Amino acid sequence: MTKKSKKIHKESGVSETIGYIILFGIMTTGIALVTLYGYPVLLNEQANANVKNMERNMIALQSDVKSLNFKNVPYRENTLQISGGVFKVEKFSTDTKYFKVINETGNYQLIPAASFPGNEFHPGQLLFISEKGDILVGLQNGAVVKREQGGSTMLSEPRWFIDSSGSDKILVLIFTQIDSDADYAKSGIGILQMSSEQPVEVSYLLSSASPIRIEYHDTESDYFSAWRNYFNTFSATTDSTVTIPSVKKVIMKFYKVKILGL
Repeated sequence: MTKKSKKIHKESGVSETIGYIILFGIMTTGIALVTLYGYPVLLNEQANANVKNMERNMIALQSDVKSLNFKNVPYRENTLQISGGVFKVEKFSTDTKYFKVINETGNYQLIPAASFPGNEFHPGQLLFISEKGDILVGLQNGAVVKREQGGSTMLSEPRWFIDSSGSDKILVLIFTQIDSDADYAKSGIGILQMSSEQPVEVSYLLSSASPIRIEYHDTESDYFSAWRNYFNTFSATTDSTVTIPSVKKVIMKFYKVKILGL
């Protein structure tokens, strides 16, 4: 057999169609694996990035609210990039979450009913709801709180203080209420416009050092764990109520932030 005939004999089993089918099968299998395993991971990472972005937005808004409350800044606005969910204003009148402050000596309510019916402070909130509805990030009563599966956490604390330099304590509580004339909700790019209103301040000099109980009520159990853990920084508690012993003076300031547009 000549060299030429041997060469033809060796290539006689080669088929372009078979090679194409093999390559196409490899490509199809690769695409299927990426679609099956890679794409959900990519979507999950994008959702996590969107939530992290809104956490940063809420902390920036917390700083703006502090400027309105404590620096006498009359107006603030902040541009928000809202992805992976909806940002909304939940004004205090429709809020199911509220605070109470009680002097346990005589069970005396300290939040004034003249300004807050039922001696209850309803804070309202600025709220981000993820597109699946399984994660909430809120700016509530001066704190940035987050709820997800498994419970809730406080990402940034409110401005509450206890002066324990003497034998008796001085308790300072700052409350912030969110109000608006319309129901706002937004996704994409929004410009949040805020102004402040005249605060209400009350001060109690107690006749004797008394235990003061702070209660947080949350019928939807969104931020129960977050406030319970925060209360634990003042005194040990197993629920969303904390009792602070030996308080001689209580100072409370109530601020209202008006949302003008989104």
